[in-house]
Amino acid sequence: MKNYEKLVWKLIDREISDTEFTDLQTELLSSQKLREYYQECLETDSTLASRHHSPFLGFKEKETKKEILPFITYGGWAAAAIVLFSVFFSSSHPEPPALLVSSEGADWRGISVSDGDSMPTDMLHLQRGAIEVDFPSKTKVVIEAPAYFQISSGNSLTLGQGMLTATHEGKPGSFSVQTPVGSFFDLGTQFGVFVDHTMEEATVITEVFEGNIKFEGFNKKDSRFLHEGENAIIKGSNRNKFLKITANHPYAQLFPRPNLKVPPPSSGEQKGSSEIPFADARKSESQDIDAIDIMLDGNLRAQINYSMVKGIASALDQKVKILENAKNNYTPTDDITFAEAAMSQIEAMGQSIVESYVKFPEIRYWEACQTAEVIWDEQRNAEGQITHRIPHAQRLKQPREGNRLLKNLETIREWITDVHLIHENKGMGWASLFGCPEDGKAIFDKRNKNLLAITYAIDSIKSNHD
Repeated sequence: MKNYEKLVWKLIDREISDTEFTDLQTELLSSQKLREYYQECLETDSTLASRHHSPFLGFKEKETKKEILPFITYGGWAAAAIVLFSVFFSSSHPEPPALLVSSEGADWRGISVSDGDSMPTDMLHLQRGAIEVDFPSKTKVVIEAPAYFQISSGNSLTLGQGMLTATHEGKPGSFSVQTPVGSFFDLGTQFGVFVDHTMEEATVITEVFEGNIKFEGFNKKDSRFLHEGENAIIKGSNRNKFLKITANHPYAQLFPRPNLKVPPPSSGEQKGSSEIPFADARKSESQDIDAIDIMLDGNLRAQINYSMVKGIASALDQKVKILENAKNNYTPTDDITFAEAAMSQIEAMGQSIVESYVKFPEIRYWEACQTAEVIWDEQRNAEGQITHRIPHAQRLKQPREGNRLLKNLETIREWITDVHLIHENKGMGWASLFGCPEDGKAIFDKRNKNLLAITYAIDSIKSNHD
């Protein structure tokens, strides 16, 4: 096996010859131990070189009659393509009657297929362009590069990398798309699938343009139906069989392309009839979606807590803005300051913080202001046009006000401090309805305690970065 181990590294380093490559493929088919060794080498190489690897490569049992491009042109993708997610491929399928109807700027790596040819059962790598494939199950599939895929049979396709639109007019359930996270069964519809991945995790986005589909994951609990207009982001790995599914995400958009006569969406196109330029729409979407919600994906308890904090922040912000507007429009008369005129409202607001059902000191810093922003991972086709977008969270170097919870607590403290200083300067009887110094002193002491409690809450939030 030592000689084959050397061939494995020659493959990863893209120094292997065509003869050695064929020999290595044959041995990989028969040796589980060698396949495991190859996967370990891929992971080591990925860690050291931070390369982005292809999802998988099928193993050939017999020579194909299709044109084989020189292996040296495979590039970094094919060098790491043999083992990862290989459970989804099999070379034992008979030649399927799927037909390549047409292509658009197709740039193949490895096996090259021409218009009018039957699709081979081997794993295929479409580096650039797009192709249109007809299946006997009355299904038309448009695959857009960069893509790794395999026509598993006359009614099935395995997608390891790339994007497709499937339009099925045959018997419901007679066509399926396999991905590293599970299978999609067409129930008489049109839907899109996008697959991307790292060495550790695959990300699959699907959207139903018309009709219905069924998704089947590794476990029964992951299976679900998706209907027209619905989408899902599915993350997982075929190693641990655990899936993280986010259904109907408002920003997981795929664009249908039922055939090559339909041009890909331009960078200014939005889904639907929106006339907002893409850059402006993206800015608007970034403002609408909360980066923290993305970061908390999969942590239901934290998501619920954060939602409640946002609700509290919104309610408090409404009240603070009322006073802020009143202050901006206030015209002092008889030397009465705004703090004096609005003393009762300011006192009530401070008391609501201290005597609230909410434990403000336990709120986390990232819940009380904006510590992250949304950035977009954009996938473009060979023409440079955007085909889909995925939002991600990125931490800010300098926090912003965000939901203004922390900012409003500081504003309330500032207002109460103003009232407190006025009370101290004008004497204890000033705050009493009856001008009683004893009564005013009690109000003064209570306000002082409230100030200390609000300051403690602010300081606790600023130091709580869990």
